[in-house]
Amino acid sequence: MRPGARIDVGPPSRFLAPGPRLGFGAWAIGGTDWGRAGDDADRLATVCYALERGITFFDTAPAYGDGASETLLGRALRSDRARVTIATKVGPRDDPRRSLEASLRRLATEYVDLLQLHETLSDWERQLEQLVTLQHEGKARAPLAAYQGPYNVIDRDVEQRELPLCRDRGLAFLAYRPLASGLLTGKYDAPPAFPENDHRRKLYWFKGREFERRRAVVAGLRPLAQDLDLPLAALALAWLLAQPGVSIVLAGARGKAQVDDNLAGTRPLAPETVSRIDALVTATFRLPRATETVRQRAAAWGERERFVVERLDGRASAEAVAAAWTDRGGVPMVAAQVKVFCDQLAEQGLVVTDTA
Repeated sequence: MRPGARIDVGPPSRFLAPGPRLGFGAWAIGGTDWGRAGDDADRLATVCYALERGITFFDTAPAYGDGASETLLGRALRSDRARVTIATKVGPRDDPRRSLEASLRRLATEYVDLLQLHETLSDWERQLEQLVTLQHEGKARAPLAAYQGPYNVIDRDVEQRELPLCRDRGLAFLAYRPLASGLLTGKYDAPPAFPENDHRRKLYWFKGREFERRRAVVAGLRPLAQDLDLPLAALALAWLLAQPGVSIVLAGARGKAQVDDNLAGTRPLAPETVSRIDALVTATFRLPRATETVRQRAAAWGERERFVVERLDGRASAEAVAAAWTDRGGVPMVAAQVKVFCDQLAEQGLVVTDTA
């Protein structure tokens, strides 16, 4: 056991307290995969400012900047360790003990409050058992009682399965990518040309028809944000904080102004505003209707393609179609795959988008 490690794992960590909260997602602050890295002093000042403004939950991982994110948090939070919650992760192919020990050194702490699997591959059950052992040793305080998934006003796959499961089982749900990697800030009027070292170059929603749909949602959200005197990003975060079962919303920031914008999103939204946002997104992302031609052609296609085509009635959502397929067992499907396939059908004139 690590000298000085906590053995009084005690009550659940603060992040399990009731009610949704805003946390700090520390991927971008790690300095890689998000374009040009900011100055070290500025990045450190951003974390310290977030803490000063009252944010006390910080989520990181060894993969964020190859450890740079954890090192930065260790420098910024060391003197306030007792009043902050730190969550980190173990990679899917990493040895949990070695990974956590290295993280603790970078974070300059004897324990983390929450230890998570970054991904679940074939050996995930054995890794979870090792995470439990580390928690019993006091190197991680919280029990295995949380799930982290991508969730924002547009990307809603988790509403089909993971979020209801967390609500039913009393698990904490941590939402990452709450601003769709910056798109919901409203700063992209055209498909952006990200630099080579930016992971967003690979995201399908910054391209083609999907980008146009998302830009339409942003345009519809803008007057709502203006009426409420909120930054667009704050409106998106406020919507997410209003969703039942969401425990922590992990919003990243690369400067003090972004921290302020994020915190503006903690203002509660009226139920009618939430409903207006939902109606806007539903209308924009309703799947097209299959023509008789594509229904006939699909008879010779693969099972997955036939399954999707059979459900293209002009009212279905991509998330519902993907979840229905996944519930059958076998290789899962996500909404992105459904939408990309439908866009391919649209390019061939095989589906119809209802205007009513």
